[in-house]
Amino acid sequence: MELSIFLAQLFGLYFLIAGGIIMMRQKSYMHIIMDVLGDKGLLMIVAICQLFAGLSLVLAHWVWTPDWRGVITLIGVWIVVEAIFYLAAPYTKVVKLVKQFNTPAWYTSGGMLAVVMGAYLAGKGFGFW
Repeated sequence: MELSIFLAQLFGLYFLIAGGIIMMRQKSYMHIIMDVLGDKGLLMIVAICQLFAGLSLVLAHWVWTPDWRGVITLIGVWIVVEAIFYLAAPYTKVVKLVKQFNTPAWYTSGGMLAVVMGAYLAGKGFGFW
């Protein structure tokens, strides 16, 4: 249970901070994502790091419960699936998919979702509810 609490605190604070910043600096991040897409080597390094982090999370926290602990496991699974897509899919498909989501509307909705999820996880992790 201690690991679950730590991860709820970690992801909660991360999502709160990152979600707020992404909503405030959408255009900057849209350009950064396009720069990453333009560098195949950098994209592969990011995907390899993402796969390592996702697998670490999944192996350390394989808890499928219908509560906040299950949300943490789901985050890990999502990270692994996304990394595998970036590594296995043809480069043109990766670029096409990322460009579809690289819009202000997605950054706003994603940022808001991150803030809500961050508040939920931080609240559970720090014992606010």
